[in-house]
Amino acid sequence: MMPAQLKETTMNPATRTLARISLPDGEDSVNALVETLMGRKAELRFQFIQQNAEFAALDVDV
Repeated sequence: MMPAQLKETTMNPATRTLARISLPDGEDSVNALVETLMGRKAELRFQFIQQNAEFAALDVDV
């Protein structure tokens, strides 16, 4: 992401949104979640979003 775009979308306190997250208990569970969300397999991220995002049914064209 270019610095100007990062400033506009992420760093601007007037427009950014902070969200509290919770992680599962146990190191293995956390490692699996990080691999799902940040790993090389995009299909795992897409599947996670479909299963866990409450808004996905309304906003994601599947």
